[in-house]
Amino acid sequence: YRARRVVLRAALESAGFDISHSHAGLYLWATRGQKCMATIEWLSQRGIVCAPGDFYGPSGSHHVRVALTVSDEQAAQVSDRLA
Repeated sequence: YRARRVVLRAALESAGFDISHSHAGLYLWATRGQKCMATIEWLSQRGIVCAPGDFYGPSGSHHVRVALTVSDEQAAQVSDRLA
């Protein structure tokens, strides 16, 4: 998971996302400073599926949860789609 975290975090940050509360675990919390459903729409246009942060409570309303449980190949594909 560490390798996927490095790849996905770098790709998300290069695409303008801020990552918070994501030092360990199976997910990255990412935000572009907009409502989570707008971010979900933007990501879905690139073929990337994430969970809206508001599923996890009001404090997640501007975040998406990016799973690190994908394969290494899928993480690389996400990185390419965000470039």
